[in-house]
Amino acid sequence: MRAPVISASALLLTACATAAEAPATTPVVATAPAPTDPTTTTTVAPTTTVPVTTTTLDPTTEILLRTYEWQEVSESVRELQNLIGRTPDGVYGPRTRESHLEALRAAGLPEDGVPNPDDTGESAGEQSTPAATTAPETTAAPIVETAYQPNCRVEFLANVSQVSLPTFHINLTADSNGIQPPDYTSDFWPMPIEFVIFNINMADTGGTNGVISDGEQWTTDDAFANGKVVTASLPYQATAGEEIQYTVSVSLPSGNACDAVGTLVAP
Repeated sequence: MRAPVISASALLLTACATAAEAPATTPVVATAPAPTDPTTTTTVAPTTTVPVTTTTLDPTTEILLRTYEWQEVSESVRELQNLIGRTPDGVYGPRTRESHLEALRAAGLPEDGVPNPDDTGESAGEQSTPAATTAPETTAAPIVETAYQPNCRVEFLANVSQVSLPTFHINLTADSNGIQPPDYTSDFWPMPIEFVIFNINMADTGGTNGVISDGEQWTTDDAFANGKVVTASLPYQATAGEEIQYTVSVSLPSGNACDAVGTLVAP
């Protein structure tokens, strides 16, 4: 049997018909991902708290820096005297002032609280302006002789003292240069002195406890008859057997001073 012959035209028509019947193909488009906003991170610096520093004075410095009054009688002065090695009589006198200044200077501390025995009431730091002076017309320097700078020691005379009449004995001594007191023929005499005598027991009871002598004259008789004796009248009603404490501070024109403490037992 003979196979049918298919012409090329018939094959071409069949192919076109098949292509027309196939569905259209849609191209796939790739979509890029949406951009992402970067996240911003803020770092906060930590807060630093500065500690407050409080300065506390040690007990020794606090006692040295207290403000004291001249001839003050108080427990505060006793604490100071114990600290600086003075007799703790509770009276701020010349020797206490001298040792107080030495302690402040050794520690490099200010001296604002140290009283001045010659204070006239002017505030600290105030100074009068000195008057203008004219230099003397001279070509030769004056010859200056070293003069005696009065110095002294003092002691309590318990054997002659009474409850209301404490008595002290003052003697002149050689000065810091080794110069002895002048003899009775010198123009040095008479010499003014000042002294303060206190009854410590009266201070504790709130009474008037001190006697001040300003400008008393020390004569040649005083100087060469076993020194000068000074007595204070301090009326005081003591109880039997009471120990009464007295103190004296002596000031000399040279600025030197001496002091002493004595105790008397009431009969």
